[in-house]
Amino acid sequence: MTQQDLYARLELISPEQEQAPLIDSETARGAHQSRWSQLGRAIVNYLVGAQAQDPTIWTKRDREGHLYYEAYDPVTRTRHHFDSERAVRVWLDERYYQ
Repeated sequence: MTQQDLYARLELISPEQEQAPLIDSETARGAHQSRWSQLGRAIVNYLVGAQAQDPTIWTKRDREGHLYYEAYDPVTRTRHHFDSERAVRVWLDERYYQ
């Protein structure tokens, strides 16, 4: 295998494809690290004055397992809940053209 072939192979294979399925403790550890990463980014953004004006949107599931969307608008400091992606898009369009 030439060096170019090796580089091409490395670009095509992502780390997620090579890993074995994660066990629950590893998943929990990754989620914990992710929360710390998010907190760190938020602190850095606050300190450098990079207050985001763009809304943040999450997908969540209720107790019955139904998917819903939660959005936070930093301009109005309000949270919104939507049942569909289409409703989120309509809200974003209306928010943009206000």
